[in-house]
Amino acid sequence: MARNSPTPGQKITYFIFIALGILILYFDINLKIFSSVKNNFQSLKISSSLVIKNISVNPIKKFIELTSSKQKLIDENTMLREKLDESYLRNFFISKENTFYTDHTKVIKAIKDDLVTESLHFAKLGHIDPNIFNCCDKHRMYIEILDKNKRNFKEAAVFNLNGIIGQIIGNGSQNEVILLTDTKSYIPIKSSKGDFFCNASGSGKANLISCNYSQLVWTHEHRIGDAFFSSGLGGIYPRDIEVGKLTSIEIIDNSLTKLEIKLVSSPFDTDFFGVIKK
Repeated sequence: MARNSPTPGQKITYFIFIALGILILYFDINLKIFSSVKNNFQSLKISSSLVIKNISVNPIKKFIELTSSKQKLIDENTMLREKLDESYLRNFFISKENTFYTDHTKVIKAIKDDLVTESLHFAKLGHIDPNIFNCCDKHRMYIEILDKNKRNFKEAAVFNLNGIIGQIIGNGSQNEVILLTDTKSYIPIKSSKGDFFCNASGSGKANLISCNYSQLVWTHEHRIGDAFFSSGLGGIYPRDIEVGKLTSIEIIDNSLTKLEIKLVSSPFDTDFFGVIKK
């Protein structure tokens, strides 16, 4: 297929555009006529880059910095909270010093050694499922004991600022704690005057333990609101720590009475715990 040759009119148009281009280059090089135009274009280019940076890059950078700062604040607050909880537990320990130990020399040593003893340790909450209190008899939680020596803490008592939580029944990277409300858990308790003793068991309900006793053995008269304390019998739980208050009295038959006691402490009160290993 033959190519069409340019018409005379097209040739003249091409010549005009070429000549115009040459003239523009000549005047720009020698007379700097278009320098202001180029400068304005360069300024527009720089301004556009700054606008794009301010719109897209800077907000992303600020977001990353803000996220990093927020996480740093969270970490610092967590550390400060743990230090504060540890201080509270230390004060709780000192205020109950005569109940945690029967040997007063150990109390003095604990205070002198800033409570870093063979007996008192601190722990952080590892895991607990709140749904277990609504469905199950097995009430457990897992804690991480802050102890570099990784010693055996089985049968150690666990407490928080309000009182006793339970005892450790399993060792590992996280220690398993059977809570007082577990149906397989038992804690020896006594009345505030020390004239009534009972081995209370977990009820399988949130914050409740129960005590069944024979009226043939105990003739003690109970009232709703009576306080009960740990007796220290059995050697696991310290004595004279308030456990809970009486909420229900049920006469099962002529010889058996059931007491239901609401605990003063809950594993959900805090994420920081004290551990006593006698």
